Amino acid sequence: MTLVINTLESGDYTEQINKLLENNDFDIEIINTANMKIAHCMGCNQCWLKTPGICAIKDDYETIIKKLVKADNLWIVSDTHFGFLDYRGKRVLDRIMPMLNMYIIFRDGWMRHQLRYHSLNVGVIYKGKGDQQLLEDWCNRTAANLGGRSLGVLALEESSSQATTAEVAAMGISANTASTPEKIKNVIIINGSPRAKTFSNTNKIIQSFALGLEEAGVTHKLYSLSSRSEWDEIREAFMTNDHIIIALPLYVECVPSFLLEFLATLPTERVRPANISFILHGGFDEGHQLRLGEKFLQSLPAQLGCTYGGTLVKGGSFMLRMRENEYIKRMTDKVLDAYIPMGKLFAKNGNFMFPEAKSFTGPEQIPWAARQIMAIALKRIVNRKFDNFAKEWGCTRPLDDKVYSE
Repeated sequence: MTLVINTLESGDYTEQINKLLENNDFDIEIINTANMKIAHCMGCNQCWLKTPGICAIKDDYETIIKKLVKADNLWIVSDTHFGFLDYRGKRVLDRIMPMLNMYIIFRDGWMRHQLRYHSLNVGVIYKGKGDQQLLEDWCNRTAANLGGRSLGVLALEESSSQATTAEVAAMGISANTASTPEKIKNVIIINGSPRAKTFSNTNKIIQSFALGLEEAGVTHKLYSLSSRSEWDEIREAFMTNDHIIIALPLYVECVPSFLLEFLATLPTERVRPANISFILHGGFDEGHQLRLGEKFLQSLPAQLGCTYGGTLVKGGSFMLRMRENEYIKRMTDKVLDAYIPMGKLFAKNGNFMFPEAKSFTGPEQIPWAARQIMAIALKRIVNRKFDNFAKEWGCTRPLDDKVYSE
């Protein structure tokens, strides 16, 4: 079965969708989400560690998950913003986590979460002006994580168009980059994670980074998007400050849909120029896993009337969520401590264009020999520890439980 999730807010595009998929060999079912209640993924991990396969958010997305379990192919129909899926399209993919389970394996040479059910092929049909290469790269990566292949990226209608090479370059790092070191006195930091600060890995990283800023004599003010009541204040701070850092976790190969929604509310022009830098982190250790997210962030500041100050990229942050465990706390102290010197260097340079930021990421891929050893450790030690964490969270079912029948 081919499941098509249409996230467009208005208009009937059934005829266009069916025409684009006329060579599809499967039965097609189209779900229109315009009148459905679908919240953003909060990254709470309950669908992995507390109620395996069941999202903690009770809304209309459960209907979609039950159909995904029976689907062979998934097409997302989405409007575009910043050359990428808009927040409505990305939101549907961010909530797909129950299709995977907590256990970690190596597949195709990369760290992946185990499939809870079966592989799923993924395609995108976009409306508006999309960065074709960015969307294709994202589709390839997302499908690989779901054990499938990319079905391709298609324009919904003739008015939908690819961003030209010149336009992509104008949005990118080469066009609007702050590479000259600049001593700064103050910076605002926006926590772009949807998680509440208490449970936010991003917040823990920011606190360590801010220690470096403070030691270098730079003050900062922290804002958290998880509190929607603060969005007006955050927008005002964004428009009136010269140096901005947005810290965020990687969600399904790119930025969280929650952050995309906020970004869509910002003006694209500003009277006062600003430099935006990013701190991007993810659960897996491999730098390559974060590169598409970094690519998107490179193009973003110019589209908001700002200059790009680089992205500090680092994996290995998943276990920060469990620092209440004394063993995990000791193990992750070094992860957090590494951000302190990065804060000092940012204070000195005013951006992340310095060489130490590039090397901070670590290996792009874990070497073959190390993967063989790690695969054994994952099976015998790490995944068993996940079982123990789940019990501490009150989980009573196997973490790989197939709660919805295929």
